[in-house]
Amino acid sequence: MSDCWVIAADSSRVRLFRKTEGQSIEEFDVMLNPDARLREQDLVSDERGRGLNRSRSGRFAMAEPESHREHAEKTMALELARRLRQARLDGKMSRLHVLAAPRFLGQLRNSLDEDTREQIRSETAKNVSRLDAAAIRAQLPEYL
Repeated sequence: MSDCWVIAADSSRVRLFRKTEGQSIEEFDVMLNPDARLREQDLVSDERGRGLNRSRSGRFAMAEPESHREHAEKTMALELARRLRQARLDGKMSRLHVLAAPRFLGQLRNSLDEDTREQIRSETAKNVSRLDAAAIRAQLPEYL
């Protein structure tokens, strides 16, 4: 079993690949986050709260600090970071190549612990999660 993993991810799906014999990769797991694909109004049943502005006449809508969609994206990045940390600790993964949508890549960087972050050999800020394994492999360095 190879200890080199490849991640192809966006906010709604993470595909995990493992290096096989030669230089090819095979998919061994998928993590799904369907909430990241929904519209905000599909995730929230209520409208935002209303506040009263005492210095002026009128009311205003109170905004959430982050949308529910952003929260779902952060949760997915945290879950992936926990999984990668555990794989590193179990000796299943010692090299990591990450191909992710730019926004999700930033979330993942913020979620990874320092020791797991050191295992990253290459990063590509590009959404390739819908491509097949051969096309994803073509985006990676020649030698894994």
